[in-house]
Amino acid sequence: MPTENGPAAQERRIYTVGELNRAIQSALKVSFPAAVRVRGEVQRLSRNRSGHIYFELHGQENGATLQIKVAALKWDRSRFGLDRYFDGTDPDLQLQDKLEVCIEGVVDFYPNFGSLSLKMVGVDKSFTLGQLEARRREVLAWLKREGMLELNAAAPLAAVPLRVGLVTSAGSAAEHDFLSGLRASPWRFVVERADCRMMGDAMVAQVVAALGALAASGVDVVVVTRGGGSRADLSWFDNQDVAAAVARCPVPVITAIGHEIDRSIADVVAQVSCKTPTAAAQHLVDRVDAASTRVETAAERVAEALARRTDESRRRLREVAARMQPAVAGQVNRRRLWLQQREDRVLALAERTLRDSRTAAHEHLRRIGAAAARRIAVAATRLDTLAAQTRLLDPQLLLARGWTLTVAADGSIVKSVAGLAKGQRLATRFHDGRIASVIEEVEPASE
Repeated sequence: MPTENGPAAQERRIYTVGELNRAIQSALKVSFPAAVRVRGEVQRLSRNRSGHIYFELHGQENGATLQIKVAALKWDRSRFGLDRYFDGTDPDLQLQDKLEVCIEGVVDFYPNFGSLSLKMVGVDKSFTLGQLEARRREVLAWLKREGMLELNAAAPLAAVPLRVGLVTSAGSAAEHDFLSGLRASPWRFVVERADCRMMGDAMVAQVVAALGALAASGVDVVVVTRGGGSRADLSWFDNQDVAAAVARCPVPVITAIGHEIDRSIADVVAQVSCKTPTAAAQHLVDRVDAASTRVETAAERVAEALARRTDESRRRLREVAARMQPAVAGQVNRRRLWLQQREDRVLALAERTLRDSRTAAHEHLRRIGAAAARRIAVAATRLDTLAAQTRLLDPQLLLARGWTLTVAADGSIVKSVAGLAKGQRLATRFHDGRIASVIEEVEPASE
């Protein structure tokens, strides 16, 4: 076994942690003396309290996911002008998760923690933009093969599109500008809003679902809008699923995405592409204005046509009246003479009828009078007979003959002992007066 003072001991050096880390740092500086460019997909981008920004670059090799940490230190961002890639002020690129980029950085090994990272000093924009453009061309080619480039353009747009579906981020400037444009018009638009992310992984599924739901709700048109952003931000509207959803939407789609110079694939397949949300609102207002103007113009033309027809009818009526006036006057005179003759004949006939009626009436009345006299004489004889019979039935004559009339206390005539009782009071009437009595005994007749 070799001793510590032998050759083997000299070959096998024992490092402290600090010595090893500093040796690795030195070796890396020798191996990577200048900045390097590394491409990968941004993941876990975050900013710490000190103002430094950290993220990871991920890559795939042989089925495995590889990664390296990247640091965009506060002072390095100021020195190299890197903030524009994070705050959205760069017109082409804003670093975000899921974005494939090419980072320029210095390989750095921090010996205190033994951590390896890439200190960011620049971005190769052409790489990312090239990747985005390549994917854009692939999507456009696919849409062309599938016959979808002009599909939404064929969807009929209502002449008065007052029911509007709006796909945008709730509370955004784009939403405010679009709604303000509609409210400034005299028309009563009804807007059904769908709150969606306008970038990022969630955006694709949300926008696709919103387009389907709004189309099914019965809106006349769907407006998809968002404000400006970098080309990388707006590249989400180059997504194949989003473009296909716009193209296949059964109602017309109007897009207003990004800046005036931007044109996404969603803009290409939409029926109408506007530069700004305000311009999209104005497009709808102009269409309703045009429809209103057409209706007013048509109404004016109809009124003018009716006026012309009325004037022509009046002229024709005057001409016909002028031609018919002599004939009508002659006809009226003939009718007047005929009516006069008819009136004379009717009066003569009425007079004869009246005379005849009077003679017949007198004869009829005479016959009625004679018959009535005979009936009256017969009736008088019958009345005399009835009077004599009535006098014979007068109770007073019967009383004068010696008959009496007994009544009970209630005034009813007593015709039988049935129903009478001892002690009951009776009144008996004679021809020359009446007496009152009390029954002492009731004795019915024997059979």
